[in-house]
Amino acid sequence: MYRMFTKHFRRKMRHSDTVTALSIYILLALIQKISAAGNFELEILEISNTNSHLLTGYCCGVPLEIRSTKTTGCPPCSTAFRLCLKEYQSSPPSITTGCSFGNKTTGILGGSSFVLSEPGMSAIVLPFTFRWTKSFTLILQALDMYNTSYPDSERLIEETAFSGVILPSPEWKTLDHIGKNARITYRVRVQCAVTYYNTTCTTFCRPRDDQFGHYTCGVEGQKLCLPGWQGINCEEAICRPGCDP
Repeated sequence: MYRMFTKHFRRKMRHSDTVTALSIYILLALIQKISAAGNFELEILEISNTNSHLLTGYCCGVPLEIRSTKTTGCPPCSTAFRLCLKEYQSSPPSITTGCSFGNKTTGILGGSSFVLSEPGMSAIVLPFTFRWTKSFTLILQALDMYNTSYPDSERLIEETAFSGVILPSPEWKTLDHIGKNARITYRVRVQCAVTYYNTTCTTFCRPRDDQFGHYTCGVEGQKLCLPGWQGINCEEAICRPGCDP
C-alpha cells in the first residue's frame, strides 16, 4: 500500500513539475510578444550657429522684453535638441506634435557652435515595441534653454525634418542640414533588441540549452541546433546507429 501511494505521489509530482514548467514557458512567450523590438537612435555631431541667433533673428540668452536684432555681441546659446519621430510623411509639418513613434529632449549639449568628439553623449534613444515600419519621418529642433518658460517658438534656433527609409543595422546614416540660421550635422540608425532579428525586428530568437530546445541563433534569427539535436526547436535528440531513442 505504501509503495502504491509513493508511486502515485511521485507521478503527480512529475505531472505538477511539467505543468509548472509549461506555464513558465507560456508566460515567457507572452512576455516576448510585448518586449521592445528595438531602438531608433539619433546622435548630434555638430551645430554651427556663428551669430548666436534664434530662428526669429533675435539673440540667444536675452530676455524677451529687451531682445534686439543686432548681429554681433550676442550671448552664447545654451543649445539642446528635441527629436520627434513619427510615421512616414512626404511633407513633414514644422511642429513637433503627434510624435506617434515617440519624442525626447536632450539636456544642454553646448553653446552656440560645437563639435562633439564623443557623440555618444548626445544620443537620443527611442525604444519601439512594434513592427519596425522601415519608413519614418523625424523632426529635429535645436532649442535655446536660456529660459525654458518661454514658448518654443521663442527658443527655436533651427529646425529640420527628414523622411526616408532605414533598415536595422549597426551602421549609421549621417544627415546634414543647412538652415536659415544654423547648420546641424547628425546621424541616425535603427537597431533591433538583442533577441530580435530581420528588417522589421519581428523574428525572436534567444539561445537556449534546456528541455525546450538546444540551439544558438544565426544572423537572421534562425535557430542553429547544437550538436546532437534536431527538430524545429532542436528538442529532438539525434541517436547514433543502434542506440535506443
